[in-house]
Amino acid sequence: MIINQEKKNKVMLVLCRKVIANLLEEAIEKRSNMTVFTEYDYKNIRTIVSVRGPNIVLMEIPERHGTPAQDTLSICEEIKSVSPGCRVILLCPESVKESVDACVKAKQQARIDDFLFYDSTVDYLTSKLAALTEASTP
Repeated sequence: MIINQEKKNKVMLVLCRKVIANLLEEAIEKRSNMTVFTEYDYKNIRTIVSVRGPNIVLMEIPERHGTPAQDTLSICEEIKSVSPGCRVILLCPESVKESVDACVKAKQQARIDDFLFYDSTVDYLTSKLAALTEASTP
């Protein structure tokens, strides 16, 4: 009997909008090497990452009335401290200069692994995730 020992990579979405989360979950699940789950609680991400063990975290910087870019970057640092091998990608509102500048600087300083703008396509996002999961798989 042959057992499929392919390791599925775990992607954790940290998003505010449930409709977007549901659509992204569906798109990511279509890739055979990834499983996905969503969390909406930014305050307990450290605990969730240590318990659930994602390979990649895709987190959004809310456009308004939410967690500002600098707070989101602090959460990214917490994720990296709990799980140093975990890749962190931010979804960034391209129309908010402060958020764009913060993402560029964070990427340059290796505080995050990458960022995408909200107006990126789902195909581009899933390809980026696939590339990062392949890079993180031994």
